[in-house]
Amino acid sequence: MIYIIRFFSSAAWSFFYPFMAIWLNTVAGLSSSSAGIVVGFAIVANRTGALAFHRLMDKTERKREIAFSLIGVAVSASLMLIAAATGVSDTLVWIVLATLFGLTNSVSVISQISYIVHVFRENEHERVLSYENVAANAGAGIAPFLASFLLSGTGYWFASFPLLLGVMAAIATRTLQYSPHNSSLINTKTSTGDSAISHNKYRIIAFLIINFMTMIGYAQFYYVFPTYAVEKYSSELVGSLFLLSSGIIIVGQIFITSASQKVSRLWRVVISNLCIGGGCALLSASSEQQSTLYLVVVLIVTGEMICGPLYQAQAVKIWRGRRSVVMAIQTCVWGAAEAAAAVTGLMLIARGMSLISFLLGALVCFIAAIGAWLSIIWRRPFIGIETDKDIADSS
Repeated sequence: MIYIIRFFSSAAWSFFYPFMAIWLNTVAGLSSSSAGIVVGFAIVANRTGALAFHRLMDKTERKREIAFSLIGVAVSASLMLIAAATGVSDTLVWIVLATLFGLTNSVSVISQISYIVHVFRENEHERVLSYENVAANAGAGIAPFLASFLLSGTGYWFASFPLLLGVMAAIATRTLQYSPHNSSLINTKTSTGDSAISHNKYRIIAFLIINFMTMIGYAQFYYVFPTYAVEKYSSELVGSLFLLSSGIIIVGQIFITSASQKVSRLWRVVISNLCIGGGCALLSASSEQQSTLYLVVVLIVTGEMICGPLYQAQAVKIWRGRRSVVMAIQTCVWGAAEAAAAVTGLMLIARGMSLISFLLGALVCFIAAIGAWLSIIWRRPFIGIETDKDIADSS
């Protein structure tokens, strides 16, 4: 049932965010630059909110934590609906509302992932997180596809759909099993989290930098491209591409995860970043040949299927602290990358320079791939992930 909840909660966010800038511009009357700033705040809050509230999260049983956060998603969506219906066009008000929407989604996601990591053993983490990725991306693909057809005809009622999805997800939490927090991880301040930080500080920082770089490329398709494509093509095309990405993940995630186990972790980082970087590079040529967009989807989604569960499992492995904190910090880094890419990309699009955004995404991913490749060649954990030599020594 946790995967069904993950589907609904992902759909609640993914229904709205790809078209948030367009909706704010056409319905709320914000300028393109103001709408871009509002979206940036929403993305930052979506990725950093759980980190800000992790102490409160640690005091609540996980089932209730998930339910309360999903109710918060529904409430924040209802506030945006009311604001749009009453003609609110103040940028500051929308920043507050979008931040609240992102914040509640952030707490919801981390609560769900922490629940999954808590329930399953460490050697199962990459597998079960692959299932989580399937559920999340199913919602992230189907919801934008439906949203693309509803965007133009629903006006301010567009915000009612994430409200409904949030309510459905909250109701589904009633079937979850009781899952208390691990007190040994929460209360043992120096034995786990702090000691891991002191001994693995370099590895943690290097690993998070690689996460940041990969997500810069990932964000080009999921956060920057929708605005570019709606203006150049149509919202229906964006929805179709998101649905295609969802379908690929639903069908291929388990196979990709199983097949990638035969390749070392570092080579997986190389391959995934080359795929995402290649997809970003092709985005820059999509204006001349629309058919390349389907290859873009295949490349970026393949890279995501490889690196997503890997990065999450490695975060728990490298930093053995409170799992909600570990996942929140990693998600915060992802959000910082996505927000930076989204705000920069939307501003470049407003100035007719979308090509620069896509090429920067490609460049950063290629640099990340080179870093992982150098770790393989020199057998040093430059990016924070163990080399084959380190694994052999530890065994």
